[in-house]
Amino acid sequence: MKRFSLLQLAEKFGGEVAGDRDRQIEGVATLEAAGPGDLAFFTNSRYLEKARNSEAGAILVREGTELPGKTLLVVEDPSTTLAELLELFHPVELPEAGVSDDARVSDDVDIGAGVTIGPFAVIEAGCRIGDGARVGAGAFVGNGSQVGAGSVLMPGVVVYPGTVIGKACLIHSGVILGGDGFGFATRSGLHRKIPQVGRVVVEDQVEIGANSTVDRGALGDTRIGAGSKIDNLVMIAHGVTIGPSCLLAGQAGIAGSTRLGKGVTFAGQAGAAGHLTIGDGSVVAAKSAVFTDIPDGSFVAGVPAADHREWKKSVVVQKRLPEMRAELKRLARKIRQLEQDRNQED
Repeated sequence: MKRFSLLQLAEKFGGEVAGDRDRQIEGVATLEAAGPGDLAFFTNSRYLEKARNSEAGAILVREGTELPGKTLLVVEDPSTTLAELLELFHPVELPEAGVSDDARVSDDVDIGAGVTIGPFAVIEAGCRIGDGARVGAGAFVGNGSQVGAGSVLMPGVVVYPGTVIGKACLIHSGVILGGDGFGFATRSGLHRKIPQVGRVVVEDQVEIGANSTVDRGALGDTRIGAGSKIDNLVMIAHGVTIGPSCLLAGQAGIAGSTRLGKGVTFAGQAGAAGHLTIGDGSVVAAKSAVFTDIPDGSFVAGVPAADHREWKKSVVVQKRLPEMRAELKRLARKIRQLEQDRNQED
């Protein structure tokens, strides 16, 4: 069991201790579940009462937080420190490098040093697997694909031929990279498939969540920019370009040939139509649908997506529609009565 004093943790992660510096910490837990040997995490004011009542030995907080009677580990960025603490207390156990006897690896695959290939994985001809990469059980890597150094394909990943995966990527189970884009030519009521001959290129340090799909380009590449993080159940269509450091939450969908700039965020179930440009640093709120280009730094919401401040105003008006309808009916009756009274006077 790993055990550290709060002082040791503060020195390791650049924080300070408010309270018992010698308190021994054996793990990290939620405010509700934490006990005397645990460090809990508190940054959201809605959980203030839980923090006050927590039995945690100490609580990880940002600078300026006050919790009278509690021992605190105070840091500049609690979320980043939490990630580092979890890595400290729960280190990843790496499998022993080597190729399983049950794997099927073509003779001309270029396999780097320290590579792990799990049972029943299939690596087809002409592939390159970089140093330290891991291909999980039952994964498939098609002809001529590349997996960069240190990248991980979890069990059951499917990589279609010609796909390029950069360094230090994490591709979760059920992901399909390089499936055909949805392209058809319709004539006389018949839909003829348009061959999709482009590639998928995933740049360095990208993470793609379980059961997400990235379609190959029709002619050019579908590209996922370096450092971007994609949640589970996300669909990225053919010819899309995702810029560097983007965030796409669960069930987001990007239609064909749309381009996302640097640092764009799509919240859960948000989507964009095809052939659009989403500017750098833009945020699309949950369940929103984008149908027009968005300039840099935008924050949009709604269907169709509009500036979030205008959207909030429209939501307020929508809630008042029944009341406004009743008021219009009352005014219409009053006008009719006034007109009748005037006609009688005439």
